[in-house]
Amino acid sequence: MKQLIINADDFGLSLGVSQGIALAAKTGVLTSTTIMGNMPDLRQHLKLLDGTQIGLGVHLVLSAGKPVLKPDVVPSLVDGRGCFRRNFRQAVKLANPQEVKQEWQEQIEHILNLGVKPTHIDSHHHVHMAPILTRIAVELAHYYGIHAIRRITWRDVAREQGLRLATLTSPVIIPSARIIARSGLKYTHRLIALTEENLRSLLNLGEGTFEIFCHPGVVDAELRSKSSLLSEREDELRLLTASCTRKIVEQARVELVTFGVFST
Repeated sequence: MKQLIINADDFGLSLGVSQGIALAAKTGVLTSTTIMGNMPDLRQHLKLLDGTQIGLGVHLVLSAGKPVLKPDVVPSLVDGRGCFRRNFRQAVKLANPQEVKQEWQEQIEHILNLGVKPTHIDSHHHVHMAPILTRIAVELAHYYGIHAIRRITWRDVAREQGLRLATLTSPVIIPSARIIARSGLKYTHRLIALTEENLRSLLNLGEGTFEIFCHPGVVDAELRSKSSLLSEREDELRLLTASCTRKIVEQARVELVTFGVFST
């Protein structure tokens, strides 16, 4: 059996992003999204998903917006304005792990309090793949009964970004992937970026459960103030809702699923 999860990161980042994700779930092939638990107005954003069967996970945040906790409780995580550092490498480098655990726990609690039962965990800018943060994400997943987590392997990076970046990131990616493999949590066989070429490659995949990750959205003023990923989000939204994309998925004979398949 060949199963495919198509997950949109960044739900809640802006109203336009959440609207785009909702549209991709209602009229396209999107099956899953992960929620940024530190963003405002999430209850209103979640109403956009009414009537869908989309799976909902946790998008742990360390490099966008403000922490849920007060800045003086997590001083290593914030800049002089009390916001997370947008440079994710600096955010990880300067973060006190105990403060990360406290903040991520609050983000998960916030999502749970909205009535969401998370199917899985991933993170903004993949920061949970820094080994010291991988351990925290794994611990929190077990604590909250979340059965699955996004795992990125050296081969995933090599396929999507090339050998040079895979080699540069291998001191981080390889130990992190091993931690997850030994954690008892579930994960997909492969992580794939959303491109038309990668969609067509589904025809050549063997059996297994695979994740395509993406960042669809409608660009609005709020998004422009928070992210450098702009027109690409609208390009991905068009691809997710295109009739040719659904035809490709049907031809590949994959079952569209959520991370909920790992809950049984």
